[in-house]
Amino acid sequence: MKLKKALNNNVVLAKDAQHQEMVVFGNGIGFKLKPGDPIDENKISKVFTLQTEDLTRQIASLLKEVPLKYFEIAEEIVAYARGKLNASLSDYLLVTLTDHIYFAVKRYENGQEIRNVLLWEAKKLYKVEFEIGLKALDIIEEKTGIRFNEDEAGFIAMHIANTQFDGNEIEKTIKITKFTQDILGIIKYHFGLVFDEESWNYGRLVTHLKFFAQRILSNDHIENEDDYLFEQVQQKYVNAFDCVKKIEKYVLNGYGTQITKAEMVYLVLHINRVTNRQEN
Repeated sequence: MKLKKALNNNVVLAKDAQHQEMVVFGNGIGFKLKPGDPIDENKISKVFTLQTEDLTRQIASLLKEVPLKYFEIAEEIVAYARGKLNASLSDYLLVTLTDHIYFAVKRYENGQEIRNVLLWEAKKLYKVEFEIGLKALDIIEEKTGIRFNEDEAGFIAMHIANTQFDGNEIEKTIKITKFTQDILGIIKYHFGLVFDEESWNYGRLVTHLKFFAQRILSNDHIENEDDYLFEQVQQKYVNAFDCVKKIEKYVLNGYGTQITKAEMVYLVLHINRVTNRQEN
């Protein structure tokens, strides 16, 4: 096994003799190593190989900024979910949950609480997934000392439900792709930037836009309006909100659909996150 890239002293991206990419964990495993150097197998504590090399690289990219313990929390939740659902959930869930839990903790520490406008839907439409979300709260509390409320269980339930999205209908996939590209174009020209398409934040935005497209094309909208949160993001993220107003006009003119305030809030948060990261 040889080093491909050291993410930090304790996590590296490596290739085995069959050129299979994997994420390798171990205390001091990447210290002073250069690409192509052999890895000391005595230091290996865990080897993680995902379903595709693309996912392996996404985890590797994510672990550059997210502490390892959040990946381990997500790994425990996914293992529990697979047993509870008796299903082979996509490894992509590991990526999304790691990122989501990390930023949920950061928001909690900063006193920023986001109400889950999909909580009712999560409880009613994804009952088993919501039960898994509640178990996830126990796991997160055990590892971090932070106890989230049911809103967070609902967010986790939706992440689990989203991994079961069926993208095999080619006509619908084409429509979703066009919609997503159009929205990305609006964002790109509004902010005058070129996206870093290799970044995790860009990938997360694209994922959100795909599910947003699915809801628009299926005429299935996020309800449960929160006027207070809507006013907060409108005032705090002015540039991102102005961009979302352009998206609102595009959706109304192109699809005859009025975006709800709840949808706009989620779009503002995602857009602000990816554009703010790139500008910085």
